[in-house]
Amino acid sequence: MEITKIILITIPSVLIGGSIIVNVIASLWGYRSKEKKILEKEAQVKAVAEAQISAAPWVAEMMADILHKEDSNIEDYLRHKPHPAQKAADTIAIIAKEKKILARDLFLLRYQLNAYESLFPWIEDYKEITGKELETIAPPSEIESDGEYETVANWLSPKEYRRLSTTEKYQLALDRYINSPNKSAWSAGIDFERYIGYLYEKQGYSVVYFGASAGLEDQGRDLIAKRRNKVLIIQCKRWREERTIHEKHIFQLFGTVTKYKLIEKSNDSEVVRGVFFTTTSLSELAKQCADTLRVEYHEKCQFNREYPQIKCNISKKTGEKIYHLPFDQQYDRVSIERERGEQYVQKVEEAEKLGFRRAHRYHFEEIKRGAP
Repeated sequence: MEITKIILITIPSVLIGGSIIVNVIASLWGYRSKEKKILEKEAQVKAVAEAQISAAPWVAEMMADILHKEDSNIEDYLRHKPHPAQKAADTIAIIAKEKKILARDLFLLRYQLNAYESLFPWIEDYKEITGKELETIAPPSEIESDGEYETVANWLSPKEYRRLSTTEKYQLALDRYINSPNKSAWSAGIDFERYIGYLYEKQGYSVVYFGASAGLEDQGRDLIAKRRNKVLIIQCKRWREERTIHEKHIFQLFGTVTKYKLIEKSNDSEVVRGVFFTTTSLSELAKQCADTLRVEYHEKCQFNREYPQIKCNISKKTGEKIYHLPFDQQYDRVSIERERGEQYVQKVEEAEKLGFRRAHRYHFEEIKRGAP
């Protein structure tokens, strides 16, 4: 008994890094040429999709039509092959109609995203943010829980939190935070900003961690470092080595430096400059633009995760000695002033021996009541 098997799978177009993968598998006994034509069409669609979309949004409709044509060809084949499969063809027709709408919307969104990234380069830094991380950088919309365990819940189990001493559990949480291999690009970027800020604080600068504390409203400036009459507006990019910094990122930094000079500069004696740090390289054009605009840049910077990350801060209001861990709420709002006896240390035990206690969880309810 001759059995003809038809396996037809149509998977909706998926956007991956700006490329489109159209996976249409058609396997038919004795019809290899048909499969070959489908694969050739797939390669053509992929080539068009991988080209930079710089035309008007009508490109989205055109690309959706191309994909729909492929599905229509499959539907037509199923209806008119030697042993017609009308039910399968009907199913393909329904799926193809829905798929065309989705494909059009996906292409249009890609076009819009490319346009937004050109206008606002900092958007790229938030592509890989998880929902949980987004909560930490967005303005609070409600009163937070007062549970101290929540501050270390990502790094300690409830059992560890109950069993270990204060010093042991906070040190274990810190060690796990520092050595975590699964940080998102955004979290890794924040670590890099903090490291660069630490290096400037060591040189006597007062540093505002604007990117980490302002989140989505950082305006393209991660750090503001001040020493006497010098002000540095610093942008940090911890990118993979294969990526490249382009001129739009230099323009963005130059723009925010200019805005600072026009609006926030405190006196005429201040000298304001832009500084760009990255773990990867700048394109040649980006370097030329930086030189022309007098933006200082540093390429292929190394991140040393072994630097001391516990901030030992002394309250200016009460004189209370408090240490902050990297995952504490006020960590990025604290700037270390060494002349006041503040410092960075590596171990929780070291901070406690110096008379510092860990920061309590900050309550937004207290802010609303005007508590200090």
